Amino acid sequence: MVKRKPALKLVPKVDEEFAALIAPLSSEEYQQLDANLLAEGCRDALVVWRGLLLDGHNRLEICNRHGLAYETTEIDLPDRESAKLWIELNQVGRRNLTTDQRTAVAYRIMQRRVAVSKKQRAAKAGSARFGGNLVVHVGHQAETTPRQRERTARELQISTRKIREIAALAKTDPEIVNKIANADISLRDAKEAMLERVRQRNITAALKTHVRGEGIHTGHMRQLFQLLDDDSVDLFITDPPWQRDALPLYSDLGKLAQQKLKNGGFCLVLCGQLYFNEVIASLSESLDWYWLCGVRLLGGAHGRVCQRNIANKLKPILMFTKRPAPKQAQNQWIADLVDRPKADKVHHKHGQAAGDSQYFVEQLTLPGQLVVDPFVGGGTVAEICKRIGRRFIGTELNPGIAAAARARVAAMRRSR
Repeated sequence: MVKRKPALKLVPKVDEEFAALIAPLSSEEYQQLDANLLAEGCRDALVVWRGLLLDGHNRLEICNRHGLAYETTEIDLPDRESAKLWIELNQVGRRNLTTDQRTAVAYRIMQRRVAVSKKQRAAKAGSARFGGNLVVHVGHQAETTPRQRERTARELQISTRKIREIAALAKTDPEIVNKIANADISLRDAKEAMLERVRQRNITAALKTHVRGEGIHTGHMRQLFQLLDDDSVDLFITDPPWQRDALPLYSDLGKLAQQKLKNGGFCLVLCGQLYFNEVIASLSESLDWYWLCGVRLLGGAHGRVCQRNIANKLKPILMFTKRPAPKQAQNQWIADLVDRPKADKVHHKHGQAAGDSQYFVEQLTLPGQLVVDPFVGGGTVAEICKRIGRRFIGTELNPGIAAAARARVAAMRRSR
């Protein structure tokens, strides 16, 4: 046990702004520090600038509470911004900080350096204008934010990508940086929370938007060029005819989707394998290829392709996107293979099971967003959209089938 001594008369002052830059200790860390100080005394001097405490806030509090002696050491810094920068550079080296905390502190260091750099440039310009001399206190040249980010990441051995992620969050919520630095939230949870806010904002906006032409229209898909506004559709998902004489429709579908999809929007096309290469070539005239998905036909759900002696147990779903394709989709992750226990032929002889399309509609769109099916058929996609709260526009060439699809959606609405 260390012998208690009277505390020094000159007590460092705690500056609230400085103290807020320091990540708090966990209860276990604080208890361990308390025990160590009682056992060994305060061996490291508290760092002070112009009477204000820069390092040793927890030690000062514990020493005062137990009446333990401590020493201080004064450092020379030109101004408060330099003092803040010193605190943060000292903080980022703490062993008990998580990678996320160190990244948040590194971001603050980068921002402060950029601010100091701009201030110095302004002062230098003013000094040159009046013929004065300028004393530069910080030992680095004026740099832009991207250069500072790379320099800071390299110096502190922190991922540049993580600093960029923090910067993106800070644009929307500057306070999130301090929350991450204090371990109130992880970077991953902060990103997810921000994405959820964006999703909810998009949902609110979509639900307030009146969609021209909403519903099932009788006639050729070409009318969608007039019914739909350009760059207005969140998802095309459709099951066109599969026979050879229907191949020109895929070219028209590609042109329609390219014109009407929002940037980053997807066009999902269920198709057969007999004319696979022609279908892909036709869609690729206007759209960018993205991925191959599929429906696995389980049990007795498979069909027979007599021309090739194939028992068909896989139904492809071609995934295209508006050109140019996004580097990375903004939607959540999706699986590229879903299972179907049984097809749905009640509403149409070529009808597809609702689960095939519903999975992709739910994963690739938000409530209130617009889904389009140019080949409505039995109305599977229309019913899905009504059930899960997506707006829907579609066309069906056969008047009787179109009427039946509208009745299907209306009956589902009444049953709810």
